[in-house]
Amino acid sequence: MATSWITRPRARIFGILVKGANVHRSANPMPFNTSQLPHPTGRNVIRTFVSATVTARPQPSAAKILPTPDSLLVEELKKASTIVASETIPDEKAVQGALQICENLARSLAKPNEHPKTPLNPKKGPTSNLLSLEEGREGRKEPPALQARQAASIRDRVADSISVTAYKIITDSKVFITPTLLATYVYTQSILGRPKSFPLIFDLYASKPAPQSGASSIEYKTPNPNRASSAIPLVLAHTALEAAIQAKDLPLCLSIIDTSVCATAFIRNKVLRKAFLPFSVLALAPAAAYVLASNLAQYQYSMDTQMATNMAFVGIMAYITFTSIIGVVAITTSNDQMDRITWAIGTPLRDRWLREDERALVDRVAGAWGFQDLHMRGEEEGPEWEALREWAGTRGLILDKPDLMEGME
Repeated sequence: MATSWITRPRARIFGILVKGANVHRSANPMPFNTSQLPHPTGRNVIRTFVSATVTARPQPSAAKILPTPDSLLVEELKKASTIVASETIPDEKAVQGALQICENLARSLAKPNEHPKTPLNPKKGPTSNLLSLEEGREGRKEPPALQARQAASIRDRVADSISVTAYKIITDSKVFITPTLLATYVYTQSILGRPKSFPLIFDLYASKPAPQSGASSIEYKTPNPNRASSAIPLVLAHTALEAAIQAKDLPLCLSIIDTSVCATAFIRNKVLRKAFLPFSVLALAPAAAYVLASNLAQYQYSMDTQMATNMAFVGIMAYITFTSIIGVVAITTSNDQMDRITWAIGTPLRDRWLREDERALVDRVAGAWGFQDLHMRGEEEGPEWEALREWAGTRGLILDKPDLMEGME
């Protein structure tokens, strides 16, 4: 086999710069196997797309064989969109899989690239000095600030594409929004930093017509938006509110509170979850108290058995009643969890308990918009702060009640 030796500081083999003094080139090179080239798949699609678009140089030989990262991203989003492209009602698992693709892409976009650290003062030899001079003649690299702006622009464009795809999937008329689909959508948009659509999606979760397969076409059944099952889960309301706070959008925060914890469905759901069991126990308490009183009456001989039963029954019921009243008052009037938002004087105890989640979310918004220093609280000003104060006042809430502020006890 005839061979030739080339002596020079560096050479390019398949588009890769190889540094060294001697490079061996074969006269009859072996066939190149394209399957050995790296192929960005799965969670690496986004990171490969961003890094390749900003820093990589075009490689004509590989571009003819491998799909570009941009095409891979488009292919993933197109695969997710095809779930709702048909005229039939898609399966919940299929829709969940499509939204899961969007969530995986969003997590890949949010996770920063891990690059190996380079030494600050690398030692240079004669060959390195020669290569640096030649590289300076070829051209200078783009400044890091410009590369960072380009990368941020590309990430915003990719995030918009993922956000629009997820929005189109969940708002399709043939898709019924279940709690699992809602959770996946909220997490996806929160990761992308695109919380604008949350109030609309929360409204659709309660009032979107449910598709049903008919004889010839799809029929839609209008649900009751005030039913308990239409309530937005509290954990999703907190997640959506956190995303809106990160976006520094006060009207959006208030809209999320309105469409989640202020809805009638959420109040009914809270009553069923937290008040149904205690009230059921109280309803059965008289019967249980009478049985217990009749048994206790058998252990005395100083009075008639019926009279002893009645006296024991009255005593047991009085104990249960007064203890329950004290417990309810203690729960509804506690303010240890309050920070900057408190209840106005005269608010019924029933409303305080039912709307405690609403007060907690507004308190969280006030804490995010106000000063963090305890000694500077009360000195906030501006149109947004005054709008928040007025909005809270119309709902029986007080922002920065002087009696509860630091040093004003």
